[in-house]
Amino acid sequence: MENITGPNIDNVTFIDTVLPFCNICLGNTDPAYQTYNIIVSGTILFLVGCIGLLGNILVVSVYSSPTQRRNSTAIYLCALGCSDFCMICTAMFLFVLEAWRHHGHPTLAYLYGMGAPLVFPLGAVFQTTSVYFCIGAAVDCFIAVVLPTACRQLCCTPKRAKLVVMVMACICCLYNIPHFLEIETVRCIGNSGVESLQICPTSIRMDPIYYTVYYTYMYTTFLAVGPLLLLIVLNICVVFTVVCKRPRGRQPVPTTDDLDDSEQFDTEADSAGDDTISLILVVFFFIFSNFTALLINFLELTLYEQLKHVIVYLVDMSNLLVVCNCTVNFFVYLTFGKTFRSTLKEILGFKPALKPLTAKSTNLVWHGETSGTNCVVVTAPTNGDV
Repeated sequence: MENITGPNIDNVTFIDTVLPFCNICLGNTDPAYQTYNIIVSGTILFLVGCIGLLGNILVVSVYSSPTQRRNSTAIYLCALGCSDFCMICTAMFLFVLEAWRHHGHPTLAYLYGMGAPLVFPLGAVFQTTSVYFCIGAAVDCFIAVVLPTACRQLCCTPKRAKLVVMVMACICCLYNIPHFLEIETVRCIGNSGVESLQICPTSIRMDPIYYTVYYTYMYTTFLAVGPLLLLIVLNICVVFTVVCKRPRGRQPVPTTDDLDDSEQFDTEADSAGDDTISLILVVFFFIFSNFTALLINFLELTLYEQLKHVIVYLVDMSNLLVVCNCTVNFFVYLTFGKTFRSTLKEILGFKPALKPLTAKSTNLVWHGETSGTNCVVVTAPTNGDV
């Protein structure tokens, strides 16, 4: 800003025309879309995200507890909960704050402009880790349910699961390094004439070769079609095995005096069965929510010019579905996971319900033989009648 005075000009203020206006990089300035964006991304996504943050804190607390982390599936679900929590945080910054920065105090625009170049690539990292942690859990479930016991004993161990999670996290970080070079902060002039900040794509992001290779081919292969097809195949195999065969690992409880061992064995079988059902539903919701994003990407690549005014609406809905997917997992575990509920109650301080005492009846069976008389003692649990 500069003040110019002269014989015929008295303190007239001019805006420095070097700075562009802040609408240069807006995808859509239609008032109807702005209202839609405020409702979907600024309000609904915020409310769903708050629920998801609390739910994923509880998920991580449960699956990182000593009673749960002895199971390889719990390691993957704990990692998935951490990734979903971080992804919701980045989504609330990128989508909620982005929706309100055009209608709120200029500080919101500055906060978004300063943080988006870092939060955007971090959000891409957490989105990738959520995809592959879900795949890791699905593969672990497939090995435990479908493959022979020897494969399960070799692959489905907590130590191996932790190693796989760390390797996946490192690869996902490396894959998303180019995202750190895709957007930049630009100083601009807002509608009120006050200097502000805007986020614009860099020359790398606008390069057609980069976009074709990284987004069209790599994204489709490693984050869209590839993972979805793999998860669909794994889920079908697991569901078919669970429906058509008796779940492995669950055997009749032996009628011996060593009831403690049999109860522990049965508890582990319950945990495995609960995790299998929960994982099937988690993968199902993941496929549903990410299929919408895949459809939008396909339309953007093929029919962008014809649908450019509609795609922005679909993008907001897709972002909401992704956050819903990160939120719904907690309710799946809570509804179908018996061991999850019991561990959660312990963490929250609720006393577990006392199990009814099971008495034993001892039956004496006499076998008369020529050489003498033998007595065989048969001990079996009853419903309390001795």
